[in-house]
Amino acid sequence: MRFSSPTRRAAGLLAVTTIGLSTAVLSVTGVASAADFQPDGGSYTFTSSAPYDGEDTSYDVFDATGLVIPTGYCGVEWDVNAAVGGSSSMGVKVPGHSRSGTTLVEAGQEYVFAIGADGGNATAPREEVVADPADESVVPAPAVAGAGGTGGAEGGQPGIGNEVDGWGGGGGGVTSISLDGEIMVSVHGGRGGSNQEEPDTGGSGGGVDVAPDGFDLGGPLADGARVSGTVVPCETPLPEPTDPGTTDPGTETPGTETPGDSGNGDSDGDHEYVTGAPQANWVSGVENGLEFQLWITTLDAENPVTGVEYTLDGGATWQGVATENMQDFQYSGTITGLEAGATYSVSFRFTTKNGVTEASETLTGRTAVPGPRDVKAVAGPASIKVSWTPPAITDEVAGYVVVGAPEGAQSSAGSIECQPTAALGTSCAMPAVPGTTYSLSVHSLDATGDKLGSSDWITVGPVLASSVASSLPKADGTLTSSDADGKVVAGEQITISGKDFLPGSTVDLVVYSTPVKLGTATVLADGTFSATVTLPKDLANGTHHLVASGVDVNGNPRVLVVEVTVSGGTAVLAMTGFSALPFAGAGALALIAGGGLLVVSRRRQAA
Repeated sequence: MRFSSPTRRAAGLLAVTTIGLSTAVLSVTGVASAADFQPDGGSYTFTSSAPYDGEDTSYDVFDATGLVIPTGYCGVEWDVNAAVGGSSSMGVKVPGHSRSGTTLVEAGQEYVFAIGADGGNATAPREEVVADPADESVVPAPAVAGAGGTGGAEGGQPGIGNEVDGWGGGGGGVTSISLDGEIMVSVHGGRGGSNQEEPDTGGSGGGVDVAPDGFDLGGPLADGARVSGTVVPCETPLPEPTDPGTTDPGTETPGTETPGDSGNGDSDGDHEYVTGAPQANWVSGVENGLEFQLWITTLDAENPVTGVEYTLDGGATWQGVATENMQDFQYSGTITGLEAGATYSVSFRFTTKNGVTEASETLTGRTAVPGPRDVKAVAGPASIKVSWTPPAITDEVAGYVVVGAPEGAQSSAGSIECQPTAALGTSCAMPAVPGTTYSLSVHSLDATGDKLGSSDWITVGPVLASSVASSLPKADGTLTSSDADGKVVAGEQITISGKDFLPGSTVDLVVYSTPVKLGTATVLADGTFSATVTLPKDLANGTHHLVASGVDVNGNPRVLVVEVTVSGGTAVLAMTGFSALPFAGAGALALIAGGGLLVVSRRRQAA
């Protein structure tokens, strides 16, 4: 199963006949100076980075947080750099990497950038002089593992460590480009540094690589995350293909006697015509093979395509490969019979009626290895729990990611993913849309976050909807309130906060005795949430309980509860039926180590 790139909707641009260049103002969001930049019809460049100084002219536009395509422009050459991981306590740092590629675009499309933050650096234990200069003694300062970088949808994981293995740097945050709310390109953050290979104490980078069917993987990068590129104008209009059999009425042109025999996937007898080398968009590893996608570059009405060939030895030998014609200009297929887990350099050429074209540029791809096994998934309330068994061969496996999408999806819209909390963990949970059935697969990843192998796809669902319990549920831990007296007023607003929930999931906020739903909150990447809700005006005076219910990072139910005393409501006391946890004495509301935290603050409504 492969998710199509949203940019495929722009494929029809290859068939334009006239395109007028416009002097419309380029819109690069988030940059005040961008409003003054007007493309002149030629290519122009942009970057999300700041200029080095006031004289920096290396890009036309700096500090871009997004890009709106002006009229007259049909393509963007993207470079997306990962956020790098933090250094270990001994200064070991792992370079990040990048993804690059070209997509067709349409005027008016708005792309939004989310730039990941670099992971935090770890510090080793050290000696510090005490505050009193007269005292020459020193005290040890504790070591600190690097914090995970933030940014994008997912932050990196913090590093770990100890005195023997050292402390690892935090992983970098994910960097992404979105179109119409859908992720088009996503580059996972770099892994945090580790003093040694085993054990690896560096935090994993946030997110996963999700390029438009596979951008090229760039080389190691020492600098931080950014999105940059070149916006390319529409070139001279491509000629409409004409059937060579109609060029001279009464003269039969060889190769057109039998409609539909070109082998390019057309069933109505139309042909594709090329003279230039194919544009090789990507190659992607599958088990014992490489999938690929090609685009036609220039057309010749006298020279129809008859097939596709590839070379793995720099052009010394060429072999034909079956392909499928898609959208009248795109060819895709799979090279089979390759060695599992091996890296190949491959280029392509079209065969035509008159011979062969020039070769495409050379792309590098790695075939997949056997993936994770025995994948199981359970649909719960607004979430899915997934577990699996490691692949038979775990060489080079440094992590896993579960990817999924609504059953039958043909794009990345609605896609979901999760990674285990431990790098080599074999289970994770992810938020999901109630009522939806999903197709899921587990990918094994190498140390750079690239896919090694994939499990078979499974189907799970429909996902259950969350529900409000009819009676006060049992709390999973000790709760506390920021109000020293725990007193609130009916009809007023309160702010509820909690932690240790599944990132991206939804938490239901309810007040008991008789349950009344106050609202919902979305959990942030660090597992916390905060929401302001209004207590019912007719809430009975007396003791009540505020409840936040959802799921934890393992997909298990999680309930946080805080007791409050209500005034200003109705005079009838509500019986909660709450069975107190076995806390001792006056410390009933004290925080117990390891328990969750629900912080409630009170804010009066403005008059």
